[in-house]
Amino acid sequence: MSFRQSPEQTKAARAWAAFVAANDTRLQAAGLPTLAAASVEHWDDLLRHGRFTDHPDSTQFEITQLTDDQYAVFTDLVESYFLAGYEYFTPGALKREDQERLGTRFDR
Repeated sequence: MSFRQSPEQTKAARAWAAFVAANDTRLQAAGLPTLAAASVEHWDDLLRHGRFTDHPDSTQFEITQLTDDQYAVFTDLVESYFLAGYEYFTPGALKREDQERLGTRFDR
């Protein structure tokens, strides 16, 4: 018996793949591990916690390891993610001022 995705799951997977492809250069410039782009669930885990808490990560990556320049690229990526239509939540990985800025823009 094989597993079949629903049309909604297929559409969501394609949308995520398109987001990752469109932002590949920025994902690399931000210094994020490839695990960050593995799925929306991985990305959300990183955004919520600043590290992977729900997914095994042999690198033990944390957002606090980013340089200032990498963090700036990361915050741009987070904004692009929500602009792409993904449901807004307060990203715990961001500094308070960045959370507030995005909250003002997206939390409705």
